[in-house]
Amino acid sequence: MFRNYSGLWLLLSAALVIMLVVAFSDDITVGDYTLKKAPVADMLLKSDVASEVADSVALDSVRNAAKEVVTVTDSLPQSLFIFGDSMTYNLALRLAQYAKQNGHSIHAVNWDSSNTKIWADCDTLSNMIRRFRPTHVFIALGSNELYFKDPKMRLPHIRKILEMIDTVPYTWIGPPNWQEDTGLNDVIESVCKPGSFFRSAGMHFDRKADHIHPTRASSALWMDSIMRWIPKSSHPFVVNVPSDSIGKANPHIIFLKALNK
Repeated sequence: MFRNYSGLWLLLSAALVIMLVVAFSDDITVGDYTLKKAPVADMLLKSDVASEVADSVALDSVRNAAKEVVTVTDSLPQSLFIFGDSMTYNLALRLAQYAKQNGHSIHAVNWDSSNTKIWADCDTLSNMIRRFRPTHVFIALGSNELYFKDPKMRLPHIRKILEMIDTVPYTWIGPPNWQEDTGLNDVIESVCKPGSFFRSAGMHFDRKADHIHPTRASSALWMDSIMRWIPKSSHPFVVNVPSDSIGKANPHIIFLKALNK
């Protein structure tokens, strides 16, 4: 019986092959007649494309979600510690007003003529961190190294300083350039964690007679700029602007003098 229908099955198979060829081919014209392309291929291909688009959109959503890191503002009182070269003192004075306004405590170490090597080669920073137990550290270093021809030679010292700070959140305040640096800012930023380096180069400063150090008033504006940036940093905390009635705030400042560089 199967033999009686073998010719029919062969004919149906041939018809199916012809339909598929026509479906995936352009319109076929024979004389005055045009055989239109069947929509089967479009339906199949559209289904595949839609699936690929959906997969792509889903993958992009996952990637974007991974890139977006939600940083919550730390509302707890902070123990602030700022240390560095001679730029530190005036910065600390304004930072102390922010501390007083927002319920934070502050300690500072101003080491005149110091640089990253001096801080990295001693245990002063480690001792101060153990002593004051800061929850946020401000680093004011680099001004005495702007003129270095090869700032990359300071990388080991920069890394050592950050190792001593360990897991404590920090903000490295870039030097207030009074001349073009040779790449020091880029070198420091390359080592700092994202959102932990504040670039001061390019800002306007009113300077003292040495044309290097910002005046006290200009340093206060400098710190204001840093505080406006803190909400965008890797460790945002409460930094409401000090009210006019806050008056002076005297931070605990330790003064040191560098004997070598």
